[in-house]
Amino acid sequence: MSDNPPVPVPVLTHTFFMTWGVQFAAYSLDIALWGIAFVLVLQYFRTYGGRDPLLHRTVVGMLGFFSTVHAVFIAMMNYADYVTLFGNLEAQNVILYEANVMLCCVFIVSFIAQMFYASRISILTRHNWKFVAPVVILGLVQFGGGLAQTILVAKVHLYSELQAKTYASSSTQAGASLACDITITAILFWVLRKSRTGVRRTDSVLDKMVTYALNRGAMTSLWATCHLITFVALPGTFVFMLFIGPICHLYVISVCSMLISRESLHNEMRSQNGVIETFNLGPANSGIHFSHSDPTLRTEQLPSHSPHGVQVTTSVIKWVDGKHQNAGSGEDKATLDSNDAV
Repeated sequence: MSDNPPVPVPVLTHTFFMTWGVQFAAYSLDIALWGIAFVLVLQYFRTYGGRDPLLHRTVVGMLGFFSTVHAVFIAMMNYADYVTLFGNLEAQNVILYEANVMLCCVFIVSFIAQMFYASRISILTRHNWKFVAPVVILGLVQFGGGLAQTILVAKVHLYSELQAKTYASSSTQAGASLACDITITAILFWVLRKSRTGVRRTDSVLDKMVTYALNRGAMTSLWATCHLITFVALPGTFVFMLFIGPICHLYVISVCSMLISRESLHNEMRSQNGVIETFNLGPANSGIHFSHSDPTLRTEQLPSHSPHGVQVTTSVIKWVDGKHQNAGSGEDKATLDSNDAV
């Protein structure tokens, strides 16, 4: 018989509900949001897969891939915790590699989405680094903090020591992610509001874009804030899992919704009297051009001063027989250039 005293089993400091119960709720929310995100990814490729720039398709493809990897590994982690290891408190205190892979996917998706928005801001502001640099820097800090947290989690290897050993890296990642999302939202709001022209249809579309930007920022910023607060204020619990996992899919939903919404914005810019307008958010070759079905009319798009930026142009309508011409007055034309953004 050994004289050594039994080694105490490390357990978390709170009840089953605040640990594994919350983890299951987080898993349910995560999978639900993944389903929504995956449908939007498929809808994007079905609608724009053959005509969007390679950058857009690559970004959406990467977001969809890492979001799906995240969902697969969180499912594997929950199967192990609730089936294979259930009831074995010592084994359940060990952080499985599936949890770390899932966590890493969150940081990768966040970084890709934030850099995509940085590229949109660059285009909107004519590559003005006073607007782009803060987003890029905060995104890099967020990603660096996330990688540091992933490494530390692999080294700590125990839930009972997770908060104490990863407090700094987790707080840095969550804080930088929150600051980056708020910065993106503020810049998009300022730039789009400043581009208002006084023309009703143009301003209506810009107002909708402002609403999209605010909704995007509110959604991801709220989750990042809740993750930061719960991780710091509720040590020894898994409440933070309700936010750190699902935010991965919120970024995918945000980017895909913004890209898919271009169709409805283009439709709104088309008038009923034959005047056709185009609205571009990004490179000119990503715009949707509409041709009027009336064979007696043809359209000639007014020249653009820039291939980039938020751009609303009114086409010129001409009778085919040349007896009557009605050129657009140009009042609906609004181009956001670098002077507007400074």
